[in-house]
Amino acid sequence: MKNTTCYSDFWFEDYDMDWDFEDDSVVDTSHAQSDSTEKLIRLSSARRAISNYVSILTNKSIPVMFNDNNNSMTDGKVVYIGSDASSKKNFDIAVGLALHEGSHICYSNFDLFKNIWGNVPREISDLGKKLKISKSEIVELVKTLTNIVEDRYIDHTVYYSAPGYRGYYQALYDKYFNAKVVDDGLKSEMYRVPSIESYLFRIINITNKFTDLTALPGLYNIAKIFGLSSIQRLTTPKDRFEVACNIAEVILSNIDQYMTNSENLQLSDGDGNEGDGNEEKPDTFSIFDDIKNNNVPKDKPSDNLDDILGGEDTQVESSKSDAVMNDIGDDEKMSDNKKNKLAKAFNKQKTFVSGDIKRKKVTKKENDVLDIIEKSKVDLVDVGQQYMQDQYALENSTVECILVKNMTRELIFSQDFPLTPHINRHFLASGQKLSENPYSKRMQQVIDSGISMGIKLGKRLQFRNEVNVEKYSRRETGKLDKRLISELGYNMENIFYTTHQSKYKKMHFHISVDASSSMTGPKWEKSIKLTTAIAKAASILENIRVSISFRSTSQNKPYVVMAYDSDKDKFNKIKNLFCHLSANGTTPEGLAFEAILKVLPKVDLNSENYFINISDGEPAFSFQETKHNNKITYQGQGAAKHTKIQCKKIKKEGYNIISYFVSETESSDSRLYQAYGGLNPGDLFKIMYGTDAIFTNVENLSQVVTTLNKKMLESIDI
Repeated sequence: MKNTTCYSDFWFEDYDMDWDFEDDSVVDTSHAQSDSTEKLIRLSSARRAISNYVSILTNKSIPVMFNDNNNSMTDGKVVYIGSDASSKKNFDIAVGLALHEGSHICYSNFDLFKNIWGNVPREISDLGKKLKISKSEIVELVKTLTNIVEDRYIDHTVYYSAPGYRGYYQALYDKYFNAKVVDDGLKSEMYRVPSIESYLFRIINITNKFTDLTALPGLYNIAKIFGLSSIQRLTTPKDRFEVACNIAEVILSNIDQYMTNSENLQLSDGDGNEGDGNEEKPDTFSIFDDIKNNNVPKDKPSDNLDDILGGEDTQVESSKSDAVMNDIGDDEKMSDNKKNKLAKAFNKQKTFVSGDIKRKKVTKKENDVLDIIEKSKVDLVDVGQQYMQDQYALENSTVECILVKNMTRELIFSQDFPLTPHINRHFLASGQKLSENPYSKRMQQVIDSGISMGIKLGKRLQFRNEVNVEKYSRRETGKLDKRLISELGYNMENIFYTTHQSKYKKMHFHISVDASSSMTGPKWEKSIKLTTAIAKAASILENIRVSISFRSTSQNKPYVVMAYDSDKDKFNKIKNLFCHLSANGTTPEGLAFEAILKVLPKVDLNSENYFINISDGEPAFSFQETKHNNKITYQGQGAAKHTKIQCKKIKKEGYNIISYFVSETESSDSRLYQAYGGLNPGDLFKIMYGTDAIFTNVENLSQVVTTLNKKMLESIDI
């Protein structure tokens, strides 16, 4: 990974995420399809990472889904994220928000909000009537206060029980609560008039280091009721709802007193007690610092009417309820621009508290592509760092490779799959059946021929299913040999026997097929035929696993697709889907091997593992490196040597290598090929694969059996 300031960088290697792209913005459908798809791959990786974070924190399988239908809040079952979650500047915030909402699913009672209308105490409703506040506005106030208490409880619980996630919460609160304009607002003369808006602003920001509990009457009393230093005492949603109701009662009572006193031009403190003005200010707050109860003094009165009214001798008119709800006072020292910014920041906080955060939607088309990406498990992985260093002296530069971990039917027929022939796209676009496609018909014949070859190959290798049992008689211990019981009377005591079984170890063949355009025609047909034959033979034999990958290029990147794995796929996947594949693109060879290494199954002592390569031996790939604006070429001896290094890594992982060189003619003489970079393809092939290189006719069953037999016979366990 590149060095960045993103808190999540520490984890990203687990999710194949990389921020090295030009635009951090949301996916833009006006861009080219390839550019959009690349960003959607990153977005898919981001969703998977966020989903795992939520599952780890909550210990529940809570779905994390993209917002595609105006979903702005969790419904108690699903956490929604926006289409900008893959942006570096937004990812930590998206994680923090997802963790916050996932925790709500664990700790909150969503039915409480559904029935909140009937749960609001009568005393609060009566106070509202007295102030000419509607029942719906009272309910909204109680709901907002309940959300504030819920947030403080949940965030305190997570913050202290899961310290590894604090960075995400810090990013979240930096966005919604730690803006400088909010600090300035708390220090200003704004939001000092007793109204619903003023109290909510001061309560929402009660943990801000610039909070002033003397700003409103009753605010100290509210801090005591809130009890942030012991917020964990509120273990049930009912407890937190009761605290919210008590706070609402204090707010409405103090507004009522203020409105009455304002009308009579008299003043009194919020709780009816005169303060002495010498109270000590509470400790400075940070994001999750506690309010110490022993530092919370009584309310102290304001000295004059101007302080209460925000500098203006405002008359209370008949539209009392409007003032009760929205009067926030004024500060002549604050510019109109800053007031607007403060109002926007406060609105952002209220949307956070209500959970009604707007998330950028993905379009239906993008969502369809995301669905394919997720089902196919498409990732972007970094490869080629050593090659970039050796050939171009570019430190810490890599090549991005598209790695598909599960080839699906939907992926094959999507727009950006590089191995779909153009004629298939034409048939799909015209609505014709692919079964009528002449290319697919021809390839189906090739696959059927491969199946026949595989059945013959399986019969030739049937010895692998044999289990040889050897019996050893006249042992001192073991199982009783009934035939020797009669010898007991003749001083014969060794009447037991033991057996030993000898059988072949489990085997795994990974077949990697070069799917570059140089493989089109007879080469491709031979490769598909051999691949099908080996997979079919393995399906007949016992304890043999076969996985198949194809490697090509797409969107100016190496492209690797894991097409088949006998451990999880049925053989019909080859029979029904491989006929729709074609060779296309260039040959990233070693770069593709480096990506495949990330998903190769780990070996164990009870298995033999073989990496079978099928290619025509010409590494060739080029792209524009954006960081330094260099034209990068991957070919010739440099690419061959890099591929050789990857082969050594594959061997180090416990795999033996069999590398078949495929030619258009039956001749295996590499001298038939034209020189390429001073060497012909056969010579380059030898550089890459050494003694593992096999120049043979892959359609000749006897020659294939000979090469496979040579490796298989080495795996017998005696």
